[in-house]
Amino acid sequence: MIRPWEQIGETVKLAGKFGKALIVKMFKNPNSGKVDEYVLLVQRDWSIVLAIDEDGQVLVVKEYKQGRDCVGRELPAGTAEFGEEPEVVMRRELLEETGYEAGSVTYLGFAWMSTRNSPSKGHMFLATKCRKVAPQKLDEGEDIETELIPLKQWIKMVVGGEIGEWSSALATIRALPHLGMQITAG
Repeated sequence: MIRPWEQIGETVKLAGKFGKALIVKMFKNPNSGKVDEYVLLVQRDWSIVLAIDEDGQVLVVKEYKQGRDCVGRELPAGTAEFGEEPEVVMRRELLEETGYEAGSVTYLGFAWMSTRNSPSKGHMFLATKCRKVAPQKLDEGEDIETELIPLKQWIKMVVGGEIGEWSSALATIRALPHLGMQITAG
């Protein structure tokens, strides 16, 4: 029977900035008794949205990200403030990054950032009938360009591997049944 592992000793913080922390925890394997060190990236949960406007276009953001060291396409997303509900985060980030307001919203569940290395979760949403209501309102560290991509083209980009950001791909795939679509083999 699989059992939780016991944490041994105190958590040690190695580094932290921008709402993230790199920590070390020691865990004891209940089967072998061996104690091992695990380095975890802890950050606030985030929300991501497959936002589709009234013309069936997906709102996509293009942005340079330091971790991948290139400009890439992904869905609008952002990190929660303390105590902020996932849908509130999604609506705020969609408006700030694109100037669009969500119409109908469907919660698509969450996914762990990395089950071995982080307790953080991404909450996924589908927003349809999105409307442009304001200009972008970017944070100081953001440089984002918004693109409108036809839904079928966006899905081809995701399935074909052109979209490498996992939560954008997963949110898209989870949204398909709610859009009356499915991925078929072949």
